[in-house]
Amino acid sequence: MRLMSGKKVNKYELMEKFDKKESTVQRDIAKIESLLEDEVYGMVPKDKMRIERDGKGNYQLLKENGHLLNNELTDMEILMVLKILVSTRIMIQSEMKNITSKLIGLSNNQGRLKKAIANELLHYKEISDEALTDKVTLISDAIVNNQLVEFEYTKNNETKTFQRIPSSIYFSDLYFFMISASETAQDDREFEMLNKFRINNMKNLRVLSSNHKTKYIDKFEAGILRNQTNLPFLGNPIKMVIDFYYDPVYVLNRFPNAKIIKVNEDDSFRIEMNVNDGYGTKMWLSSQSHMVKVISPKHMRDYLIQDMLETLKLYEIELL
Repeated sequence: MRLMSGKKVNKYELMEKFDKKESTVQRDIAKIESLLEDEVYGMVPKDKMRIERDGKGNYQLLKENGHLLNNELTDMEILMVLKILVSTRIMIQSEMKNITSKLIGLSNNQGRLKKAIANELLHYKEISDEALTDKVTLISDAIVNNQLVEFEYTKNNETKTFQRIPSSIYFSDLYFFMISASETAQDDREFEMLNKFRINNMKNLRVLSSNHKTKYIDKFEAGILRNQTNLPFLGNPIKMVIDFYYDPVYVLNRFPNAKIIKVNEDDSFRIEMNVNDGYGTKMWLSSQSHMVKVISPKHMRDYLIQDMLETLKLYEIELL
């Protein structure tokens, strides 16, 4: 394990620790090299990875150009993963504690990481009391094995039984979703036609049968959806142009394919965005209030105007 993590192994220390002869330790090192040749060099060329001897009894596994092989997470890498994980609030307390404990256990300075994450774990509030691990496992296996699953699902106080062939598991905005269609599929209009399901809200989940291959046209591409919208709603791809009246970084970071095409005379930024026309993009537009003006397409502009008018009605304000 020390070798595989890139650390030095000294044969004299091994001789003393395990009460072995020098020849025995050397044979063990030779066996490790043989194992590398059989199991690793088939995937990684031999000149890219080797055991280095320094003539002083030290052995070290090196990568190409003599760089150290290091498969271990650093303490700061673990801390970043912990911070992201806790911020999701996706798992129940027991699942979150189990995973965070395992991650902290990988650290060389566990006390430091425990202190860094302690307050967030103390005040951690899960979004659901439903455990996820077993459901995610079943769905993941169903994806691999092309299986049809059945489950009960409730939305807006209405419950129905669905049968779907899962295509992907997707995380966004506090939830894990099971997706059963492409990123351009119908979304949230008709309950019976749903293709996106919150996994924590799926009840009595079970596998019905196997060998149900998903058509290529129905394959879900998570990376495309994540670049098109910051909220988990499917939709058709569109090119949208807006004027933004604040720091454009808030748009460019949310939508990685967006670009500034000019600065207007009023110092607003005209931004061209490759997004989708789903409810997630519409929600984002509505949330920007007076900071955004939609230039095109017309149906997105009309949606935002109508949404603002409906909001004014809630406050009994009518425009003349």
